[in-house]
Amino acid sequence: CEGLARSIRGLAEIELGLPRFNVNESKVDVIVGNVYYRPYIACGLIRNVRLDEEAVRQLMQLQEKLHTTYCRNRRKASIGLYDYDTIEPPIRYLLMPIEKVRFRPLEWSKEASAKEILTKHPKGIEYGHIIANYEEVPLLVDSTGQVLSMPPIINSEETKVTEETKNIFVDVTGVDRRLVENVLKIIVTSIAERSEGKEIYKVSIHYDKDVVLTPDLSIERMDLNTSYVNDNLGLNLSTEEVIHLLLKMRLGATHKGEDLIGVMIPAYRIDILHPIDLVEDIAMAYGYDKLEPAIPEEHYTIGREHPLEVFSKAVREIMCGLGFQEIASYMLTSKILQTVYMRLPEEGKMVEIENPISDRFTVVRRWLIPDLLMSIYQSRGSGYPIMIFEVGDVAWIDEKEENRVKEDRRLAAAIASTETTLVDGLVKLNALIRTLGLSVRYEPVKHRSFIEGRCGKVLVEGREVGIIGEVHPEVLNNFKIEVPVVAFEISLGALLNIYREKMGM
Repeated sequence: CEGLARSIRGLAEIELGLPRFNVNESKVDVIVGNVYYRPYIACGLIRNVRLDEEAVRQLMQLQEKLHTTYCRNRRKASIGLYDYDTIEPPIRYLLMPIEKVRFRPLEWSKEASAKEILTKHPKGIEYGHIIANYEEVPLLVDSTGQVLSMPPIINSEETKVTEETKNIFVDVTGVDRRLVENVLKIIVTSIAERSEGKEIYKVSIHYDKDVVLTPDLSIERMDLNTSYVNDNLGLNLSTEEVIHLLLKMRLGATHKGEDLIGVMIPAYRIDILHPIDLVEDIAMAYGYDKLEPAIPEEHYTIGREHPLEVFSKAVREIMCGLGFQEIASYMLTSKILQTVYMRLPEEGKMVEIENPISDRFTVVRRWLIPDLLMSIYQSRGSGYPIMIFEVGDVAWIDEKEENRVKEDRRLAAAIASTETTLVDGLVKLNALIRTLGLSVRYEPVKHRSFIEGRCGKVLVEGREVGIIGEVHPEVLNNFKIEVPVVAFEISLGALLNIYREKMGM
């Protein structure tokens, strides 16, 4: 609500241009220990905040929205809000053996151990899997030894923000330094909207060999051409009109030349990465309802949906009719997930990211089944059977291709239950292929990801299109799946070609 109110004041022309914050340095220090699996932290302090019950509720809502979106359900980062007057600096961010951790979590009336919090507290049950594989848990503690929080799970009851809170301390911890610092910018500037003097104080973060002041609320600068705006929006705005629209969107803007505008971007607008993002802001300030759609006078064609997309939609509908639920995972994934977890060698045919910012996204996926297994693990609390599928693209290095990369559209499906066998997968795959009016048969094949003797290649109209099998127990153990799984993966590109030939298309 704070950010929305700030935007509305701009659109209503109550306030124009950059929001002003009173930023100062504080004497608050945070000492960072060797928190090797969530190593980054950024903090800030907002003073003279005015809160009531509704304001506290809205702050918690903002926190959870950020957790869901930028923080990826707390996997990449998590946020803590505290009543600063209950804290005695300096603050330490450290790891502690799980068996030694005891504190009173939010909304509980008594102390509990870390294991009790992870297994019994609602937030522990929901997010405990993020740190479940480690024998030490992250903690924020003050100089008296008081536990402030156990990120990314829960804060302590003693430091919670209430209507009586006047000064709010904020921390963001996580695995991605840039994301951690960016999320802090958003939340401290939002809370500062409730501060009488918009007072934000920087905190000194002491790493082993570095000291960082956060938040960094420096203004970003970007040049924008009026002609670029008009070309993209189909308008004929003057430079002065563009500047005014930028000011309404709470951006700074100055006239640098006949067609050139210097734009100043507040630190919390981490979504602005390119001039086209500024064009989008201008369109919103101008009013989408005022933009009239028109067919270009020249250089246009009338498009249609690609046959592979039409075929993919049909396959999705059949799979849903067979009782499967569709999932959607990222095309970028982990090399370990694609190879080691699947009992496969780390071959050199995978398309790798040269400078990945996260070890979760290091390669382009070569196949879909590993993502299905990860989804089964993450859904284990929902009960069995689990029947899921995905239609998605994969890629691998192929020197014969013009760009040295081969791409393919795939269908993968998995069934997990206490009684799942290869027959369950064969029945479903048979139903899919026969619904398409094609014939299918299977031949035994060896594959390290599947149980020997319970794996086969899929042949449609005599041509190989994929693989089916019972997943190897070692693979299931790698994914911490405790029930049998049968999975299959087929090439929809190859299947479409066979279908078109069969139908004489």
